[in-house]
Amino acid sequence: MRMFLGIFVGLIGGFVLGIALSSFIGVLGMILFNEPLGIKYFSYFTAIICAVVVPIIDQQNLKSDK
Repeated sequence: MRMFLGIFVGLIGGFVLGIALSSFIGVLGMILFNEPLGIKYFSYFTAIICAVVVPIIDQQNLKSDK
């Protein structure tokens, strides 16, 4: 159950992080180059990466607490 919760939190958090980073990259592109920059499906990539990384970090923290 803990692993499923970590994956779920990683998916949601990674998706939100991807949207925020994508917006930041777009604004930065407008400031520097006068055209919006971005990576297609960036929020989906970050969601998948965070869904893998969050449970790994959680397991490492769980082992170090013992």
